[in-house]
Amino acid sequence: MRRVITLAGQDVELVSEKDTALAIQAAEEVFAKHGADPMACEVANQKQYSDAEITRDEALLCAIWEEANYAAWHKATIGWMSRDIDLYIMVRSTVADGMDAISA
Repeated sequence: MRRVITLAGQDVELVSEKDTALAIQAAEEVFAKHGADPMACEVANQKQYSDAEITRDEALLCAIWEEANYAAWHKATIGWMSRDIDLYIMVRSTVADGMDAISA
């Protein structure tokens, strides 16, 4: 199964194709640097924000998620005047039947 990182958020349409590619690359580099599965990071992050108790390992995955999300946000918005921007990464898994499974 392949992981696909995308940008999302209210302001995503303001990001050029080139900056989107740079943003996704920046996030991928963070995940690779830490040897972390992007989907595991997103699931841990969602668990944290649902106020569920998380383990130490999940907390580390959340920290990696935040680092990757910021790296993508920074690459996508560098040079923008406003910092009140709704933009973040999402991870999807592509499955064998060609359908996409959105992360939980």
